[in-house]
Amino acid sequence: MYDAQQELFIFSFQLHGYLESEPLTLQLFIGTADDRLLRPHAFYQVHRITGKTVSTTSHETILSNTKVLEIPLLPENNMKAIIDCAGILKLRNSDIELRKGETDIGRKNTRVRLVFRVHIPQSNGRTLSLQASSNPIECSQRSAQELPLVEKQSIDSYHVMGGKKIILSGHNFLQDSKVIFVEKGLQYYLDRSGIQLSSQRLSCWDPYIVIMLDEV
Repeated sequence: MYDAQQELFIFSFQLHGYLESEPLTLQLFIGTADDRLLRPHAFYQVHRITGKTVSTTSHETILSNTKVLEIPLLPENNMKAIIDCAGILKLRNSDIELRKGETDIGRKNTRVRLVFRVHIPQSNGRTLSLQASSNPIECSQRSAQELPLVEKQSIDSYHVMGGKKIILSGHNFLQDSKVIFVEKGLQYYLDRSGIQLSSQRLSCWDPYIVIMLDEV
C-alpha cells in the first residue's frame, strides 16, 4: 500500500495478552467505512503481495464470498506481524455488476477500513473472536499533488479546556476539508459546515486552517 505521497506504507499488528504457546492466524480483509455497521466492502478487496522485498508469509482464501488474507501470529515473534504483504484492490466494474443487489452508487464509495480478526481457542472448547479496524482510508487515483497536505502546525498539545488557536499550514485545503482528532479509538472532527464537538469551531482558508478552541 502507498500513502498520499506515493510512498510505500508498511505497518505492524500485535496481539497483546496472549500467553499460550500455540500460534494463531490473523485474518485481514477490507471493510466499509461509512456510518453503518462494519461489513466486508463490496467494491474493494485485499490483495496478496509477493516478492523478494516481502518478509511476511501470507495465504489468500475466500470466506463467505470475501477475500481474506491469513497471516501467522507466532509466540516467538511476540504475536507480532509486519504487514508488508497486503494491498487494496478495486474490483472491475463488470465484476461489481455481477454482485447481487449492488448498484452504481456503490462505485462512489471509495472509503475503506482494514479489518483485523483473530480467533482464539478457549479451554472450554469455545472460540473467542477479536476484531479491530483501522481508521478510514481513502482509495483515490488522484495525484498526491491534489490531496490536502499539512506541512506544520503551530502547537503540538494544549489543555483540554481549550482557549488556544492552532494553525495548520500546508497545501490544497478545500472548503470541505476536515480536521480530525483521533485518540485511543475515539474520533472527533470539525469541518466548515458547522459540525462540531462542544464549543470548538473551525474556520478555513487557503493555505491555512485555523482551529479555535473556545472555553467550555
